[in-house]
Amino acid sequence: MKKLYTYLLLGFVALPIAGFTGGMVTSEKANAATKSKKKGSSANFYGRLWVQYSSEKAEGGQNNTAIFDDEGMGRVGVKGKSMIGNGYAVNYKVEYAIDLGDGDAAGTAGGTTEDHAFALKQGWLGFLTPMGQFKFGSMESPYKYLAKHDILHDTLAQMRDTKGISQGSMSHSSYWRGSAFYELKSGNFRFAAIKGMTNHTSDANMGNNKNDYGIGLEYKDLGIKGLSLVYAMNHDDSADEENTKYTITYKTKLAGGQKVKVWYMHEDVELDTKLFTTSGNGELDWYGITYSSGPMKLMFSTSDGEKDGSTEETDAYNLGLQYKLSKTSRLYAGYSDYEGDGFTDYRTYIVGLRHDF
Repeated sequence: MKKLYTYLLLGFVALPIAGFTGGMVTSEKANAATKSKKKGSSANFYGRLWVQYSSEKAEGGQNNTAIFDDEGMGRVGVKGKSMIGNGYAVNYKVEYAIDLGDGDAAGTAGGTTEDHAFALKQGWLGFLTPMGQFKFGSMESPYKYLAKHDILHDTLAQMRDTKGISQGSMSHSSYWRGSAFYELKSGNFRFAAIKGMTNHTSDANMGNNKNDYGIGLEYKDLGIKGLSLVYAMNHDDSADEENTKYTITYKTKLAGGQKVKVWYMHEDVELDTKLFTTSGNGELDWYGITYSSGPMKLMFSTSDGEKDGSTEETDAYNLGLQYKLSKTSRLYAGYSDYEGDGFTDYRTYIVGLRHDF
């Protein structure tokens, strides 16, 4: 199986090189358009208000219910760009989480009663060039944002909370602080890399240090329109281990205008003791499908994992619904279920309302 992954990765890198000339033409056209723009700057204030009712019950335990947003779904931020000319610009983004339910945007992970009205999600200053984008500060790693398919992302019914996919700053959770980032797009190919630049390991908000690094590659319309492939890896120097994932996605539109997306993801997990206890090592397969018709989107996804060197297995699934009430408002509903050998089984359901501005 690992040989297959190696061949997939080699083919992944070879394809964009073979078509690099065409990609450069596309980039040159885009750069020419950028060069023609006059110098100037822009700033946009934006936000996302979110509130959810949740019910979570562990096997043999009490049913816990609440109205809050401890996943940081609610956001306020400002982003903008200052054109320099000749294809160069300075851009930025500062985004904070807010919680309308209990006023604590930092969530419950800290185990304190101190309220945090705002909690930084992303905060970076960047430089756009004809040869790619550079960013410095706090941001998502390519592992986290590439092939992000769960429509319940950032809710309590998402697959990473249900132990359906990996968690942690080296995979699908958290943000890298004090880091440098580079991204290049050429045609259907995208390459991204992130590098930790800070060694404040005693800081509770630092999930990475100066020796950690990660990369991500994506290729869209891979021989077939709608077919895409993603490879991503995060390396944790303190553990001298890395998480890797491969994701295959196919999107198509039906005759009636409905849209269907299916995906498969394989993870080789080395750094997640929430998913695989004690060692944190194991492998996981995630399958999913979304169906969109008009204002409604439906989702079903399921995963199974196996801890390395043992018979410990995990099984999880979630169901999601998203209904657009308007261009800026939507209703969410979700249900998730988890069963694992040697673990406590539990289930979660949520109903939420979101408004963007």
